[in-house]
Amino acid sequence: MKGLSRLFFVFLFVALATPVSVKADPAAVDQSFAAYKQALVEGDGEAASKLTASDTHAFLDQTLDRALTLKEAEVRALPLLDQISVLMLRHNMKPDQLRAMKKSDPVAYAVNQRAFDMEDVERLSAGPFEVAGDQAQAKLSNLEGSPIPVNVHFKEEAGTWRFDLLSSIAPFRALFEAQAGLLSNLKTSDGNSGVVPLLLHLITGRAPDANIWNPPG
Repeated sequence: MKGLSRLFFVFLFVALATPVSVKADPAAVDQSFAAYKQALVEGDGEAASKLTASDTHAFLDQTLDRALTLKEAEVRALPLLDQISVLMLRHNMKPDQLRAMKKSDPVAYAVNQRAFDMEDVERLSAGPFEVAGDQAQAKLSNLEGSPIPVNVHFKEEAGTWRFDLLSSIAPFRALFEAQAGLLSNLKTSDGNSGVVPLLLHLITGRAPDANIWNPPG
């Protein structure tokens, strides 16, 4: 569970591929995936931003807005995966870092700040890619403790294969939604769900602050 969750946050904060001519050819996507890994190692945030799918940008911008503004009741009303995404930002970043991220480009900022585990990036392995029109996917290997198969997705936009975060994390969303009833039984002394703080603790090894449910001051 820990390895799978860490991988999700690698995907959540960073997305990168080198421009290539788009072809209905798995090798072209494989080339982008290999370049994606290498660029993460190099920390090239500007390139990461340019080569991230547009709906991924929109999702990350929305998550950052929520982390900066939503109050407890609003966060708890979100689907479980979105709660985790919002609270993970608050848990891992100081208020001034969140505001700096908002003023810049979230993808570029995350890559430049190395907001991911480099060991997880180094171990990523995928392929062969299956291409269907402007969509491509391949199974990720070297995932320890994964309860479900996890595929990495790319999509063609403006002549380039770009990392598709939303399709890549769809299995995580489905898993959390399927387990929502069971997880809701885990409550804190005030009667609220305690599953998200517990997951943050398990993923990071640090207990979240009691004020994590409210926006930073």
